[in-house]
Amino acid sequence: MIISIEGPSELKIGNLMQGEFDGEYLYVGSAHGPGGLQRVTRHIKVSTGSSDGEHWHVDYLIRSGEIRETWLIPSERDLECELAAGLSEVFDQPVRGFGSSDCDCFSHLFSYDPDRKEELIRRLDRVEPESKPIRFDWE
Repeated sequence: MIISIEGPSELKIGNLMQGEFDGEYLYVGSAHGPGGLQRVTRHIKVSTGSSDGEHWHVDYLIRSGEIRETWLIPSERDLECELAAGLSEVFDQPVRGFGSSDCDCFSHLFSYDPDRKEELIRRLDRVEPESKPIRFDWE
């Protein structure tokens, strides 16, 4: 998900941290397991205010921001950590442990510069060569 925070906004992210957020962020999550794509729908509802949400780290961010885009990569494999590792090579990770409390990744949240969209697309294409990423634009 690409999330925009019109800020600066001081946000408390559950028990993880409190800090200032401003600008564009890229969040990597998984729709594998129970709930699957319903989780993506839930995040969109939290973002629009039609659903309460303080379950996942990203809920705190999207409640105060706006989801600009969602990218889905159809796959039988769980790609979340692999994608986060690839993105960490080119995008900064501003919050240690964000979205990654159940794995060994540094973070699943990245600072995002829209001018670097081509690099994002290249990374998305690499993670699952057999499947084309599907983009949803919410603007």
